[in-house]
Amino acid sequence: MQNAGMENVVAAVDINSASEPLDAVLGGLEAAVYVADACNGKILFANRAFQALHGDNAVGQVLRGLVVPLPERGDYRVDPRGIDAADAPCELFDGELLQPRTGRWYHVREQAVRWIDGRVVRLGIATDITGRKKTAEITRQQEERSARAARLVTLGEMASMLAHELNQPLSAIVNYCNGCVTRMQLGAGAQELLPAMQKAAAQAERAGKIIARIRAFVKKSEPRRRATPVAAILEEALALIEIDARRRGVRLVSEFATDLPDVYADQIMIEQVLLNLARNGLDAMSDTPDDERVLGVRARTGGERFVEISVIDRGHGLGEVDMEWLFQPFVTTKDEGMGMGLPICRSIVEYHDGRLMAAPNPEGGTIFTFTLPIEEAARE
Repeated sequence: MQNAGMENVVAAVDINSASEPLDAVLGGLEAAVYVADACNGKILFANRAFQALHGDNAVGQVLRGLVVPLPERGDYRVDPRGIDAADAPCELFDGELLQPRTGRWYHVREQAVRWIDGRVVRLGIATDITGRKKTAEITRQQEERSARAARLVTLGEMASMLAHELNQPLSAIVNYCNGCVTRMQLGAGAQELLPAMQKAAAQAERAGKIIARIRAFVKKSEPRRRATPVAAILEEALALIEIDARRRGVRLVSEFATDLPDVYADQIMIEQVLLNLARNGLDAMSDTPDDERVLGVRARTGGERFVEISVIDRGHGLGEVDMEWLFQPFVTTKDEGMGMGLPICRSIVEYHDGRLMAAPNPEGGTIFTFTLPIEEAARE
C-alpha cells in the first residue's frame, strides 16, 4: 500500500470515535487492516479482509501467531511498548515478510497511533504480494537462464581461441618432458633436470588456470552477491580478454588502483559483463589501423557509493544510433549480431543496483561504463 493510503487510515483512526465509521472506511479494502494494543498485542479492530484470514472472532485475540506475519521486536524502528501518546503517530515498520506456515508474502506496514480512548495502538496494513513475488522470481530465473546461455554462446565463439591458448602450455610441457627423458637416458643428474621440470610444472599450472577460469565462467550457480575486491574481478576477466585481444592484435591497457573499495556483487556475473563489453570493443576495431588498436579497461570510484568500470575502444563508434535503443533486445550494430549481449549486460548491472551507459570516445570509438555499489553503501 502506498504511503498516502496509510496516512488516510491513520487520519481515520485519529478522527473517528466509533467502529462504525471505521468499518465504512476500511471494510472495502483488499489489504488486511488491524489495530492492536501497543503493549499486549490484543486486537482491537480488524477489517473484513483481516477477518477473512483469521475468522470473525479475531478481535480480542493476541496478534502474534496469526496468519499475517509480524516483524520481530528487533526489527521495529522503536519499541511500540514504550511510545507515549504525544509521540504518535510515528512509523514502526515497513517491509516485506514471509509467513512460513502458508508460504505467502505480505507487505506489512505498522504505525503507532492514538486509539479512540487515547491509548497508543499499533495500526497495521498487510497486503498480500505473493503473486508479485512469484512473478519477480520467474523473471529472475529467466534472466539467469538467458545470462548463462549468453555465457555458453560467448564460450562457443571463443572455443578455437581457447584451444590455441591451451595448446601452447601443453606443447611446452611435452617438450620439457621429452627433453628430460632424453637427458636421463644420457645419464644426466637431478640438478640438470630440475630447471626443465620446474618450467614444465609452471606451464601445467598455467593451463590449469585457463581451464579453471573457463569452468567458473560457464558453471551454473545461483547469483551470490557479496563483498568482492574490484581487482579480483578485473584480473580474472582481463586474463580471458587478453587471450582474444592478443589473437586480434589489440593492445590491452588496464587502469585501476589496488585500493578500490570492495563492491557488493556476484563476481562471475560482472566478469560476464566485462567480457561481453570487451568483445564488442574488439569487434568494433576490426577496421582500425594496427597501431591504433587499443582496448582500455578502467576502474575508479564514482562518488562515495559506487565504483565505475569502463571499457574503452577505438573502433567505428555508434554513429547515429539512439543510446536508449542500443540496450533494447535484438537491436545490434553488427552484421551477424543477435542484439542480446547489451540487454543481458544491462539486466545484470541493474540486478546489482547499478547503471550501464554508453558515450562516444573523444579519441574515436565508444566508452561503455557501468556502476557497482560499494559494499558498505549497498548494506546501508
